[in-house]
Amino acid sequence: MRRRRLSQAGLAMAILSLLAVAVVGLLTAGSGPADRAYELEQRLRCPVCKSVSIAESPSETAQIMRIAVAEQVAAGRSDQEIIGYFRARYGDWVLLDPPASGATLILWVLPVAAVVVGGIAVFLVRRRPEPGGDLTAEQRERVGHAVEQARSTGDDEGL
Repeated sequence: MRRRRLSQAGLAMAILSLLAVAVVGLLTAGSGPADRAYELEQRLRCPVCKSVSIAESPSETAQIMRIAVAEQVAAGRSDQEIIGYFRARYGDWVLLDPPASGATLILWVLPVAAVVVGGIAVFLVRRRPEPGGDLTAEQRERVGHAVEQARSTGDDEGL
């Protein structure tokens, strides 16, 4: 009965989460050119700061790049065309989220490989035999008898 309540609660939470995502999607669907330009600016790396997007960078170069993005959005260019414009000038480095190809492929494959290797390591460690697992039934009986004898005589030094 308790499991059924938990699964019903989980289902209700999933439905509410999907409803919230749908509402947010509807509210942001009508984003204008300024929002589109900002989203593009978030994807481009500042050549001066190197660790932040041009939307967050106070550098003069980032300001010039923001103006270029706004002008291209106003001119009606697609997101791919605008990103391509900056990639042609700065290379894939300008993208904060580089494509999974060429030299950047290792950046995408390495985390997955680490998870797989870690999972295999955990599996192998958990499969190790327990201490005393190699003993025969007779040997275990002898060890158990010796432990009982040691406890009855008060000789706990060897245990």
